[in-house]
Amino acid sequence: MTISAATLLAVWEAGVAQPPVARALALLEPLFPETAVADLPVGARDGLLLLVREWLFGAQMECVAACPACATRLEFSVTTTALRALAPAMAVQQLEINGRQLAFRLPASTDLLALPPGPAATRHLIERCLIDAPATLSEGELTAIATAMAAADPLLDLQIELTCPDCGHAWAAPFDVAGFVWQELDRWARQALRDVHTLARAYGWRESDILALSPRRRALYLQMVHDERSAG
Repeated sequence: MTISAATLLAVWEAGVAQPPVARALALLEPLFPETAVADLPVGARDGLLLLVREWLFGAQMECVAACPACATRLEFSVTTTALRALAPAMAVQQLEINGRQLAFRLPASTDLLALPPGPAATRHLIERCLIDAPATLSEGELTAIATAMAAADPLLDLQIELTCPDCGHAWAAPFDVAGFVWQELDRWARQALRDVHTLARAYGWRESDILALSPRRRALYLQMVHDERSAG
């Protein structure tokens, strides 16, 4: 799918001042207008974010993490296709605890947006997602449900297994799909606006005309502007 630069900038502008969950929805809802994105399990939503990332920047994602043992900067890569394969296929799950069957749905963006701040957020999230929940649940039962949720939707709390090449320390690094994709979009948008500024000053063109240029032609015009300034 091809997304125009003007559309992408409008999506970025709509989400830039929003909190993280709302940003993800601001990016997806205009691109998938027939899908109730906010009601999808978080992993399914993030699967769409990864798909959009493929459309925009390709499947390979270059990442950086710091070793928690020695602070060495570790570079690694993951692919959108590998992570999209982790998206859950079923929203409703079953779990047997202490001889009784419990049904729950996987958390969605609407659930995350409704959570109160504070340490009780996890309990509130689980209680929102339980179907025909019993009157009381022990801490052990809540923990078991949280574990089952994470197993059913790995993208809900994605961890990337890494090993430091310097000290050999192994750890699981958290990977925020929505945050990563938004960071890339934010970087692209700010560079696009700098390009618009440069070309508008050089040629007097309107923003819409500049954004309508193909990336290759825009880059060539920018190079010519740079060459003229360097020669002068």
